[in-house]
Amino acid sequence: MNLIILTESDKIDEDAYRLSDYRAEHIRSVLRVEEGDTVEVGLLNGPQGKARVQFVSGDAVELRCERLEEVPAPQPTINLICALPRPQTLKKILITSAMMGVRSLHLIRANRVEKSYFQSPLTEAERQRPYLIEGLSQGKLTRLPEVCVHDRFRPFFEDGHGPLDEKADRSTLRLLCTMDEAPSLDTVFEPSAAEVTIAIGPEGGWVPFEIEFMQSVGFRPFSLGRWILRVEHAVTAALSQIELLRMMHK
Repeated sequence: MNLIILTESDKIDEDAYRLSDYRAEHIRSVLRVEEGDTVEVGLLNGPQGKARVQFVSGDAVELRCERLEEVPAPQPTINLICALPRPQTLKKILITSAMMGVRSLHLIRANRVEKSYFQSPLTEAERQRPYLIEGLSQGKLTRLPEVCVHDRFRPFFEDGHGPLDEKADRSTLRLLCTMDEAPSLDTVFEPSAAEVTIAIGPEGGWVPFEIEFMQSVGFRPFSLGRWILRVEHAVTAALSQIELLRMMHK
């Protein structure tokens, strides 16, 4: 836990917060702080900085925020479209998306997605939240990604949801991760793009119709390499490659 995420429900006074859950245990047992020490904190969907430890007991820790500053959102803005995976995989994708600064995550139906996945409790926002906050803590970020579940494939693209809105900036780069022979990411990446939308398929990959349809609405296919990756690994690899290309073109 690289950043202690604070929420409104933790607030007990102006700039003062009381923790009595796993965060308090982490502060006591891992950070081993004492009264007067400082820890790194972030307000959920808000600024981050330092908080001073006011009180430590066996069941609670009280903090008072001192130096908090707004942190610019990661650039380029990243939107992730992912064929809805099995629940255990989805947990990892939620953590990774928050940890690596994804702005929005759209979970969609695809031909090779099990229908039962849409009945999973993990498709509910409240069940997703702990995994998103875990990712924020690890990545030292505070902005929760927007997570949306779409139970139909074609209407998601045709109805212009999220990053596909017709009013969206036309400079948005749309990328389609495939297992077929396709150019590497560096050959299709545009350093000037302020927004990037990446589509990653299910374990068995996209079917030909899905690939052709997404290409027809502006998605450019690319390959992550010669390996066949699990979905959670493909997400991490794609986001990492984009970050590397961003840094190379600074």
